[in-house]
Amino acid sequence: MSDMTLNEAIVEEVALGWFQELGYAVLPGPQMATGEPAAERESFGDVVLVGRLCEAIRQINPASSMASPTTVAQPATVQSSSRLNP
Repeated sequence: MSDMTLNEAIVEEVALGWFQELGYAVLPGPQMATGEPAAERESFGDVVLVGRLCEAIRQINPASSMASPTTVAQPATVQSSSRLNP
């Protein structure tokens, strides 16, 4: 049996490896941290990367004139509660 302790860093490293194998671009967390030039969120509480979501909406439906991607993405970015449990 192994003496290795399972922790967040190990799980993150394995998960990022799997995503990379699937063809996703993987960046080191410190490069994307809030306050850095490549940051895509204002705080770690921002779960949805709005810029990426809006770009994906544009790619999925480029001819839509019903609403802007920002308007469509807005429900995914609204925080209804700071608690995880009801």
